Amino acid sequence: MMNQLHGYEKIRMIRENEKKDAQLKFQEAAAEFEKHASHLYDLLKKKEKIEESYKLSLSDKSQIETIKSYHQYLDFLMPTIINVQKKVDAARKYMDQVQEYVTEHYIEVKKIEKIIDKKEQQFKQLEDKKNLMLMDEVSIRKYLEK
Repeated sequence: MMNQLHGYEKIRMIRENEKKDAQLKFQEAAAEFEKHASHLYDLLKKKEKIEESYKLSLSDKSQIETIKSYHQYLDFLMPTIINVQKKVDAARKYMDQVQEYVTEHYIEVKKIEKIIDKKEQQFKQLEDKKNLMLMDEVSIRKYLEK
């Protein structure tokens, strides 16, 4: 019975290590997502500022070259924003997959811990039963000796 418990303990340790590896992967995935999301945020802020400057230049009758340069910069910025948005989406998808992987490993560890708890309870009950039987036997012998 104890050998069986040691086997389950080894399995639990392996599952625990796998869970920790999965959590580390999740942290890396979250950091990658955050990096891309921050880059996208910065690009969108730039776009917003340029659009605001573009609108102001249209309203205050700025030179054509200034308006044209704002428009060209916006045309340049849009494909970059779309590209970074795709990276953000891919990073989010990967992060979600890794989160699912972490959850699966967490569940596996909990299952093994429950099995170990049940086996320990069974072992304790068996030991208690043996002790009771031994006590009964000792009582009977003492009684018979009288």
